Formats: sequence, C-alpha cells, structure tokens
Amino acid sequence: MSRPDRREHGQIRALNCVLGQLSRTDGSAQFSSGSTSLLCGVYGPIEARLFEEKIDRAHVDVRLRPDIGLPTTKDKWAESAVRKTFERNILSHLHPRTLIQINLQVKEGDGGVDAAAINATSLALVDAGIPLKTMVAAACCAVRADGEIVADPTEEEARDALSIHTFAFSSTSPDDNPVY
Repeated sequence: MSRPDRREHGQIRALNCVLGQLSRTDGSAQFSSGSTSLLCGVYGPIEARLFEEKIDRAHVDVRLRPDIGLPTTKDKWAESAVRKTFERNILSHLHPRTLIQINLQVKEGDGGVDAAAINATSLALVDAGIPLKTMVAAACCAVRADGEIVADPTEEEARDALSIHTFAFSSTSPDDNPVY
C-alpha cells in the first residue's frame, strides 16, 4: 500500500527551520516538516510569580496553542511531552527562582505536531541562549493497519494508523536510548 503523498515508508517530509522570527522574545524558531509548521517563542529566564517559584531551579512553563480553536487533550499531551523533555534538559539550576516560558503556536498541523513542537522548542532555546545539557531532536512514526511502519506520518495517515509513536533523542543519550 503506497502513501498518499508518494513517499517511501522511511522517507520524511522536507524540513525547514528559521531562527529569530519573533522580535519581542528572547529566542524564537519556526520549524516546518512538510505542511506541519510551528512557531516557538522562548522568554526567560524571567522573574517567576510566587506560586511558580522554585528555590533551587527555574520553573519551565510550556503552552501550546492549536491553529484553530481551543487546545484539545491531544494538544495538552504534546504540551506535556515538551515540558517533560526539556525540564530534564535545561540546566535550570543555574537560574533559581526564575521562569522559562515556552510558547508554541501551531500554524498548520498535518501530522507529527508533537515531534515538530519538540524540534521547534530545541531550536528556540538555543536561539535564546538557555543553557542545555544537550540538543534534542524528535521524530514521529506510525504503525499502519497492514503492519507497515511509516516515518513522519501525515494527519491522514495518523488518523488511519493503529498506533503513533514519537521519539526524542539527544546527542549524548547513552546507548542511543530515546529521552522521550
């Protein structure tokens, strides 16, 4: 069974990234994978509100906004994936009692939004000069009904898939184990 966009099973869509797209942020990046496109803005380290303040490290706040409407459960899951990945990766102990805010805006979502969100965040944090343990990159794959595994599924392929998996890898992870 062939893919709707005529790609091979292991072939990913064209990638594009641009740093510094937003002028009033400390760092920003636009990341695109085919038709999927996200814009990420990073603010910080900035003063944290009292209830967000952590004595020994910076608080990492992630907000993901869909292209239309209100955030869904799927969007909240992607937000959580970004938060969990980067809370462990940001050297937050260097900035105690501060806030690092990550704002993601989906410009167009055609599958693999969670992987694109991780990639956009990684680039925006580098653009902002936030100290990281390592660079993180993510990829998405789907298992189709016929058992084939396809890389970088479109929204249509993801909708028809038995399962969808997102993996985040770092350049220094031991034994090439995923960090998410």
